[in-house]
Amino acid sequence: MRFVCVNDAAPLPTIESLAAACRARAIEFLDVDARSFDYAPERQLQAGDLMYRPAVSQAAMRVEQFLWRQGVVTFHAHPDGVFFAPHTPPLCFERVGLPIPRTVYCSTTNRKRIEQYVARVGGFPLIVKMLGLANGIGVMRVDSFPALFSLLDYELRQGANPLLVQYIPDAINWRLIVLGEQVIASYCKSPIANDFRAQVTGKPAEFASAPNLSIQHIAARAAQALHVEFAGVDILEQADGKLFLLEANFPCYYFHAQEYGGIDIASMMLDYLAAKAAPRK
Repeated sequence: MRFVCVNDAAPLPTIESLAAACRARAIEFLDVDARSFDYAPERQLQAGDLMYRPAVSQAAMRVEQFLWRQGVVTFHAHPDGVFFAPHTPPLCFERVGLPIPRTVYCSTTNRKRIEQYVARVGGFPLIVKMLGLANGIGVMRVDSFPALFSLLDYELRQGANPLLVQYIPDAINWRLIVLGEQVIASYCKSPIANDFRAQVTGKPAEFASAPNLSIQHIAARAAQALHVEFAGVDILEQADGKLFLLEANFPCYYFHAQEYGGIDIASMMLDYLAAKAAPRK
């Protein structure tokens, strides 16, 4: 059995933890560099091989798709799921009834239309969000029409399709790691000084409590909505208990839970894929 890691500058702790989990299980670990990949037909994998792409680049996605063949085991719910990543996850969540913030998909610089959009998401401040990025990059708070108009002019000229999203203040920012249909790890992020975003600092308090079952249920359903069996899900919890699903990331950075929370996520990932492959032996 082989575990194939499709890499393109993915975080080193991710690669090292997956390699270590493979060594502990006598599973061959193959690190495939997307940038130097030769696309030779003999590189395609065999039925029973395990594959995960921790990189988010288009180059890595193409290599993943090229390597896949029937019987290769991934974290996609459907066997050929490597070919069908949703372009706009919030619409997937909304369609299955998950509680996302009010969201408008903006592709215009028409001032009157933008004013209507702003009213629809609840006014200022609001969030302008670019999909496909990580670590808070592309998530921008905007507090006025002049700032919003100039930002949208720039983003749309660059060919982007930003989202205008309701701003949710004073909420706990949960990150949950979903594997299969279960939440296997969770922690809350700490506010950043002079910023509206949050980050993981490794403080014990971030890992001291667990989210309630409603939050865990939303996280599991978010992964299911994207047809993946592994995801990092971000949910906001307000003081009154109201919940907002922000995103579900696949692939996701899980190592905070492993490093600070003491949960061996990489080993659980390997065991899950190996069990999924077992009936094909």
